[in-house]
Amino acid sequence: MLSAAVEREAQRLVQPYLNDVAWPTVYLGLACIASFLGISYLAIAGIIPLWLGLILNSFILYADQTPLHEAVHGNIAGKHKNYMWLNHLIGFLCGCVLLHEYKMFRVMHTMHHRDTNDPEFDPDVWVFAKTPVGVFFKCLTIPLQYHYYFFKNILLAEEYRKEVIHILLVYLVLYSIMIWGVASGYHWEVLALWYIPHYFASGLVIYFFGYLVHPKEQGEDRFKNTRIYFFKGWYAPVINLLWFFQTFHLIHHLYPRIPFYKYPAVFRHLHPILQDAGSHILEYGAEQPSLDDTQTASVRN
Repeated sequence: MLSAAVEREAQRLVQPYLNDVAWPTVYLGLACIASFLGISYLAIAGIIPLWLGLILNSFILYADQTPLHEAVHGNIAGKHKNYMWLNHLIGFLCGCVLLHEYKMFRVMHTMHHRDTNDPEFDPDVWVFAKTPVGVFFKCLTIPLQYHYYFFKNILLAEEYRKEVIHILLVYLVLYSIMIWGVASGYHWEVLALWYIPHYFASGLVIYFFGYLVHPKEQGEDRFKNTRIYFFKGWYAPVINLLWFFQTFHLIHHLYPRIPFYKYPAVFRHLHPILQDAGSHILEYGAEQPSLDDTQTASVRN
């Protein structure tokens, strides 16, 4: 555990990365929604095959989870309350597209942060299995686990009564749209372009954002509840981008109000503090020499 003075220093270092309106997240959310609708139209019109639409929409929905997740934390609006309508709109629309209702996801994700790695209360801990096959199966079926968790822990809870009514109504509308599509003769299109990608994308999300970045052990030390994958080779920016910077997942758990694309910069400031705290930092590759290092080496030679 870090001293109070070190905690305050860490808080001071991250302050410049808080509170701004996260316009890149807004653009990402709108791009995901537009891409999902566009690919679906192309597949339904027969311009591209359904199997290609299934693959593309699966990856689009994987990306769609990031603006949904950021909206849950209020990171789109930052400190600007007059932008909360935009924050909630992006979260709601991205949740509809991904079939993870915004308020349901917010309630369960809050529980994940509050009880990280707790086998009883953390809804994401379900993916931890003893074998790779078990992990694969649980990742692909995580939407079913979320629904089970909702009915078990949220549906009848007095504190979530207003949220539950909203959640049920939104799901009623979403699944009514799917049923209407099936009844209209578009059953393969509904399955291939929305329902199956929902499962594939959810599986990718829980594997990369849940399973890989959370140690199995539970602990009260928040500096050790999650991991950082520190890639240092030339390929690091590519991996970080494809992972939507959740390679620095510990930064998110420590300071969830920081926008995801600012994690690398925050990590550079906090790296010494995290090392002293014994945080799980898994390093891969070697640092690439900077221009100054190269010039210095040339002079010495």
